[in-house]
Formats: sequence, C-alpha cells, structure tokens
Amino acid sequence: MMEGEPDEDPPCPGCSCNLQCPYIRCVECVPNTELCLRCFAKGFEYNEHKNDHRYTVIKNDFKLFDQGWTAADEVRLLRAVADCGVGNWIDIANQMQTRSKQQCEHHYLKCYINNRGPVLPVLEDPWITVHPSPVVFKLSDDPPRPAVGSTQQTEMSGYMAARGDFTMEYNNYAELDIRDIDFSEMDDDLEKDLKYAVVQIYQNCLRERQRRKRIIRKYGLLHLQRLSVINRKYEHTIKAWLDSLRVFMRLLPPIEYDKYIEGLHYEQELKNEIKQLQEFREAGITRLRLGRMFHRLKLRREEEKTKRRALSDVLSNIQDQTACQQWLQRQAALESVGKGMPISLPSAPRKCAPPLDIIGMPGYEKLNAREREMCALVRLVPQSFYEFKTLLVNECKKQGHLKLAQARTMIKIDVNKTRKIYDFLISDGYINKDPLLAPIKNTVAKL
Repeated sequence: MMEGEPDEDPPCPGCSCNLQCPYIRCVECVPNTELCLRCFAKGFEYNEHKNDHRYTVIKNDFKLFDQGWTAADEVRLLRAVADCGVGNWIDIANQMQTRSKQQCEHHYLKCYINNRGPVLPVLEDPWITVHPSPVVFKLSDDPPRPAVGSTQQTEMSGYMAARGDFTMEYNNYAELDIRDIDFSEMDDDLEKDLKYAVVQIYQNCLRERQRRKRIIRKYGLLHLQRLSVINRKYEHTIKAWLDSLRVFMRLLPPIEYDKYIEGLHYEQELKNEIKQLQEFREAGITRLRLGRMFHRLKLRREEEKTKRRALSDVLSNIQDQTACQQWLQRQAALESVGKGMPISLPSAPRKCAPPLDIIGMPGYEKLNAREREMCALVRLVPQSFYEFKTLLVNECKKQGHLKLAQARTMIKIDVNKTRKIYDFLISDGYINKDPLLAPIKNTVAKL
C-alpha cells in the first residue's frame, strides 16, 4: 500500500459508519464528499455539500484483472499483503476469508509481479457513472415519508421521499408518444422534421416537470402539515386569500413572497384593530381600558342572549302545529319541574330546516315557479332536481307507469326527499303510478 493511503473505508460524515459499497460520492465538492445510502436518501448536507449536487454511485463489484476477482477483492488483497507481508499467504488468506492461500499467492504473483500491465485497465462500460441531479426536497432533516397507499401519500401526489420524486408526473404519459419513434435512413425530410418535433415536445415536457418540482421545493408546498400550521396563523386575517395568491408565488422569490404574505397579514390586522376602535368610538368609549371592558361585556351579553331562546323557538315552530304543541308541552313541563313537581319531559321537537336559497344555483333557470319552490323546501340543487325529474319521466314513458319503489332505486338520495319529488311529479301530472292512466302532461300535449 502507498504511504498516506487509508487502511480502511472512510466513515460517512452523516452517521459515522464505515462506507460500504455501494455508496455516493459528490462530484462537485472539493474534496469529494462521500455518503452512505441512508444519509443520501435523507438529503444529508455537510459543510459545503448540498443535497442537490451532482453525484456518482460508487460500486466495486466489477472485475479489474482476473475473472472472479472484483475490485473490492483486489483492495482487500492489497491491504492484507500490506498488513501481513509478501509470502505470509496463510495469514493473508485468513484475513481475506473468501480465498485460499494458493488463490491469493497465484493471483498476486500473476497480476502484480510477473505480468505487470497498466496500473488500471480501461473499462469500456464503466459501472461508476454520473447521474443527473434529482430535485431533492429539503423541508426538514428527515423528509416526510407517507405510508404507501395512505391518504397523505395521495394528497402528496405519490411523493417518494427516498427518491425525491413522485409516482405521478406532470403529463405522466408523455413517454407513450416517443416509444415507437424510430429514425431510419429511408425517412424523408418531412418525416425527420416531424420526429424531431415530437422529441422536442418531450424534452419540453421534461423541463416543465423539473420546473414544477423546483417550485414545490423552493416554496415548501410538499409538507402539508407545515402548510396547515401556517394557514392557521392567518385564520382571522387572510386565510381566504391564500389559495388565490398561491398561483402568483412563482413571480417572487420564496423569501420575498413570505414577506408579501406577512405584509398582507399585518395590514389586515391593522384594519381589524381600526374597525374595533371605530366600534368603541360609536359606543362613546374614549379610553382603551374602557374598550376592553366593553368587549368583555359584549361577549357576556351575547352568551346570555343564546340562553334565552324562548321567542326564537316560538318563531321557528309557529308554522308547524305539531312542533308548536310539543314545544308548549315542554315549556309547561319545565315550569312544573321548577315548582318541584316530578314530571317526565317530552322530547324536544325536531326543527324543520329552513328553505334553501337556490337563486343563482346551477339549473335555476330551467325550472318553473312551482319547481323552484319545491327545490327550496326539499333543499335540493335545481340541476339535480332537473336531472331526477328527467330520469323519472323517461322511465315512466318507457314503462307506462312508475312506482315509488322504482323511483327510490333509481335516485340514490334520502328516501324522504325521493318521496316528496315523486309526489310532486304525480300531482303535476309528469308521471303516473297507475299503468292504465297516461301522464297528464303528455295527454294535454297530444290534445
């Protein structure tokens, strides 16, 4: 062995374990930084080394001089000879553990003493290659590693932390367009230009994939939990704007974009404080400490207001006679209990849901006045009602009649809503449940 050469594999700077093939060597750092596969997968950074540098995969499982002897075997043999001395083949074989003393002696004399050739042979197809640099996401010391098939992995577009890549790419099937392209000498100029154009389109797709990954990495869009924490910070200010502003983030560097968002957040906080001060001034308050008291009293008044629901309950149940009677019985029972008389309380009446405001919803213009009123009472989107109506009417025309059970199998919604829609269409003559009667609407149309 040469003087100054290490006797053992160098340690990994990330975990301090001895490097074993295969391992990673950075081709940009001087001197070269070498990492084990585990630290490389975690995106470890050390001094000037960054996890987006170009790298080389070091493997010593290829042959150098003799068949059956890999580069790793050659290194172990030279180290054993340096430790034990030339001629001590028994100790050399014991240190090698995979070769006999005859094999060690024959190979060493053949390759290093008797038939000395070049220092290293020229490898036509080297195993040590330089790979294109991947886009590694350095969001934390340990990148998020969602379980395969989990909801988090689906939300992260199938992100694989060990590879720093996604299972689903932008324009994921772009490779299908070039897999059958074959350049031949028989191609004319037009065919060549067309094939070159297809290859150029594919190269543009690859550039777009890298551009999108860099945006995700630079702005930290991969770590969903971190984004949710940031969104909670803006809960009372600009949370409703964040999704709309996210499409413009690529126009600014990440730090500048964060400063812009913080500026909007601070501006909205100032507006909220100004609005609160204006409220204090309208209430005749001129001192800040009195404003704090006013705020506490206002909250207390709102809490007490929610406890007194008598009038609101009456107004909500007055249109329903049964619900109104149940509410009166409950109030009478509460008064009896207040006087010390034991009595069982009737169940609280079920409040009817208020009509749905369907103005401007999809399909609103397709319905007449009665149908709109029906949708509002049933709390159904007009477009869905229109589709259900068309489906039931067509089925009634096909069979000549339509039963409620058939309608419920065709419309997969709440059975009570299906019953109301069915009765509405029966009353308006769109369908009929008697096979001997034709629908009124069709009969009138024929007359």
